[in-house]
Amino acid sequence: MSIFNFLLTVLLLGICIGCSRPRQAPPKPEPDAIKSKSIDPQRVLKSADSDPQPLPPTVYQDSDGSVDLSPLTAKLIGEGIDLNEWDQIVGFKNRDQRVLWQIHISTPGTYQIEVDAICTSPTQEARMRVYIGDTRFLEDLIQLSDNDQTLTTTRLGEITLDAPKEYRIEIEMVGLPLIGKFSISEVRLVPLEENPSSLPKFQTEDGFNEGN
Repeated sequence: MSIFNFLLTVLLLGICIGCSRPRQAPPKPEPDAIKSKSIDPQRVLKSADSDPQPLPPTVYQDSDGSVDLSPLTAKLIGEGIDLNEWDQIVGFKNRDQRVLWQIHISTPGTYQIEVDAICTSPTQEARMRVYIGDTRFLEDLIQLSDNDQTLTTTRLGEITLDAPKEYRIEIEMVGLPLIGKFSISEVRLVPLEENPSSLPKFQTEDGFNEGN
């Protein structure tokens, strides 16, 4: 066989093999998606109408029935809010900032909500609102401190928790002092006697006062 015939045979054989090989389908286009290594798949984002996630650790009642809410067990929500060197919550500037706790009540009853804070404004302007669950809240002005090192205790009001379960406690500042120091050291739920006062216990989102 001549060299020409040999090359022609090899060429024809290659063409036949190529024709018999199945043609691969083009790859399917991937669906539109945002892919970035900077996005943590475990992170749960907060939408405008959803609860902040993840929730902080659950705080349980003490032996005397009270619930002590420390800044160290809270979730701080909003830019600028933080803890200072004494583990007090500072940096309040607007109503987008929140402090969230999750508590477990094993003994239902009526509780007084107390706040330990430092407030050195010349006038009483710091107004705190405490949400209990989704619809109820308490609101009052924070008592003034004698100086920027002295804590003062404000009793915001009474709330009845009538079921043994977990509750979400959330605070925001609906009014802030223009000058001076303001920081929050602790929030407490203190159980009251069996016969609490007959004063209004809490407010609803509609602004109506309700009793026990």
